[in-house]
Amino acid sequence: MNHRRFIMIALAGIIPIVVLLRLPYGTWADISQLPMHPLIVHGVIVALPVAAIWLLIAVWKPGVLTRTFTAMWALSVLAALGVIAAKSSGDSLAAAVGLPNAHAEAGNRLIPVSIAMAATVLISAYFTLVRPTRAVASGARALSAVAAIAVLPLTYLAGHSGGEAVWEEEYAEAQQLISSGDLILSMDEVRRHATPEDCWTVVDGTVYDMTTFIARHPAGGSDIIEYMCGKDATDDFRGEHGGQGEPEKWLATLKIGTLAD
Repeated sequence: MNHRRFIMIALAGIIPIVVLLRLPYGTWADISQLPMHPLIVHGVIVALPVAAIWLLIAVWKPGVLTRTFTAMWALSVLAALGVIAAKSSGDSLAAAVGLPNAHAEAGNRLIPVSIAMAATVLISAYFTLVRPTRAVASGARALSAVAAIAVLPLTYLAGHSGGEAVWEEEYAEAQQLISSGDLILSMDEVRRHATPEDCWTVVDGTVYDMTTFIARHPAGGSDIIEYMCGKDATDDFRGEHGGQGEPEKWLATLKIGTLAD
């Protein structure tokens, strides 16, 4: 690769990073009255680990850098830009609803680390493709490995801590049993609960209160659960979910009793 082309490729990545670092507070606050932070973070936690793993492969097999430098540089720059935007949008979201400290701290650390990782791609490529210098290229690859390895746990921490803050309590609550499940109920009693607002059903002789699950049913929507209200739905459930662990796990949380003989 000639020197001029390398400079053009390098500037195409460096300039956007510098520009984003200098954008005013609130640039990435919201879109259509919704916070942009969750959208940006989801992109970052995909792009950044992919760029890091790609770089680690290139450290192990230098030929990968030679063949894919432009694409690798573009992805590492895109990931760094995402981290910068995520930090800015996170600050805006924190001003509205707050953010967990672990999430914010991981995001802060990712900015210099992600930029450093992108920089090592550039340095490695320069001393491999433009002005080959084995000793310097080897040192740059070692720095690449350090940066890429640092990126992976920080990305995990940022993503996990954010998800934990949003979903942990609600997810744990959804897994709680709705009752002791020790009632003995007749089929006539079950039939009296046959509306979406009060929905009982029977599967394999066990009675479940499906009312709260109607809106949560993922695949087929609410109609499938509403069809089960007030009846023995064993065949329907087993035909659709027999032997599947997760549907049976959620069903078990809704047990209210056993069908009388």
